[in-house]
Amino acid sequence: MKPILIALMAATLAGCTIVPASTAHSACELLQTASNEADLAPAWYLDAGALLERCGRPDARAEAEAKACYASARNGYRDSKECEALQ
Repeated sequence: MKPILIALMAATLAGCTIVPASTAHSACELLQTASNEADLAPAWYLDAGALLERCGRPDARAEAEAKACYASARNGYRDSKECEALQ
C-alpha cells in the first residue's frame, strides 16, 4: 500500500491536480484510510495532513500533528505526554 501512497503524494505535490472529481475523492479517501490505519513515520503523517486539508478536511493538519507526535513517541524520540496536549 505504501507505493500507492508515495505515487499519490508525489503526483499531488507535483501539481497534477487535473483529475476527475471522483478520482480525487477516491485518492483523498485512500489517504485518509492509510493515515488512520497504517503505522507511518512522523513526516508521512504531516504530509498526509497537509494533503487531506487540501481535500477539504478542516482539522486534518492538527490531527496529523498529534499522530506524528505519537509516532515520534513510539520511536522513542519524545514522551507521549507531550502529545496529549495536542488533542
